[in-house]
Amino acid sequence: ERATQPPRLLWCAVAAVAIFQPSAAFINTEMTMLRALVSRPCLSRATYASAISSIRQSSSHLEAASLLDQEGNQATTLFDPYEILRDQKLDKIPLPNKLSPTSLESFTKCHQAFFFQYILKLKPDPPMTPELARGIICHKALEDVFELSPSQRTLDNLQNLFRKEWSSLRGDRESSNNVTQTKEYNAESYDSLFRLETDGDAIISNGRSPFDINSEIDWGLSSLQLLKNYYELEDPRNVTPLMREMWVNAQFPIDTDSFTVRGKIDRIDMIPSNSGAILRIIDYKTGKKPHFKYSAATNDRIANEQFWKMKVYALILWKMILQTETLEQKRQESEETVDYRYGLSWELRQKLLQSLGYENEQLHPKWSELLKIESLRLMYLTSHLDDMAANFDTPPDAPVGKAKELDFSLFEFMAVL
Repeated sequence: ERATQPPRLLWCAVAAVAIFQPSAAFINTEMTMLRALVSRPCLSRATYASAISSIRQSSSHLEAASLLDQEGNQATTLFDPYEILRDQKLDKIPLPNKLSPTSLESFTKCHQAFFFQYILKLKPDPPMTPELARGIICHKALEDVFELSPSQRTLDNLQNLFRKEWSSLRGDRESSNNVTQTKEYNAESYDSLFRLETDGDAIISNGRSPFDINSEIDWGLSSLQLLKNYYELEDPRNVTPLMREMWVNAQFPIDTDSFTVRGKIDRIDMIPSNSGAILRIIDYKTGKKPHFKYSAATNDRIANEQFWKMKVYALILWKMILQTETLEQKRQESEETVDYRYGLSWELRQKLLQSLGYENEQLHPKWSELLKIESLRLMYLTSHLDDMAANFDTPPDAPVGKAKELDFSLFEFMAVL
């Protein structure tokens, strides 16, 4: 039984148990939701979107979400997201319009978390953090370095690309008017980084706390170290990626309809072979490589979890290859314009044919015979310092651990496909 006024931390723990150890009725409702997810609902997505919008603008449910009332006492009710459905008299839960490898991974880990975030749209976008900013800017620099000629792909130029991108995002720290807007996050989110925690006295003219320049410098130096680590894995002067930051999307059938899975691949490399080309999907990671210090079974599970989303990318790319075959056959039979939206792009097809020596697009073998997706590669730009598998000769006082690659063979995976 709960005390009348439990401490805040204890109440948060009790609330977490109440949410993630719900009642039998709550579980029954969730199972109904999961069954509904496998069949196409009658309700249109447009109708559902307007219903969600009206609920999110309402204050009644948000007030119920508070754990403490204005007097600091225990709130009597917790927010029940299923009220969104009951208030709108929705007898079926709509499927999301599109899915991503990330959302699919969320569904495999926790159906309820997927429901809250991707169906009810209750979870806001993640806040900008120094780690997230580092990942975004490192990815941008690793993409742009291959725009340079091979002789110019030096470490200095790669790090300067990082500096240039951060300079455009941070803008003039004395003014909020000169900051570049990005598609992923707006200028306001980057402007929140590296601000000092104050007691309210040290507030500058625009109503914000001052910046911690020393923290920004430390962050920048550690980020440049990650790019230096990258050069220990490969020399970009000797690499020619087939595609970079490539959007992939494919349709998957469900009953009489289909749904789309869409995502972005960091890099695709091509290795010529006697029968065509071998494709390798590469993903950059600015976080630490997993520390495989457990039992063999546990280490295998951790590795498989790391590659789960990349397997989805491989599946999408293979579906695009098969769809391209179907579209080309349709074009040859009817001579009509076909939509390559879910097939390989014209740019990618031309690159592949030129690399493999096919001058005429009509004369090459089937794409599924010409192309093979054989492996996945995770390129971790750092690792745990106590991970001897990566840092056997790294001093214990080093700023970050060494970079390390993890490869995964798709032989069995492709055999199933």
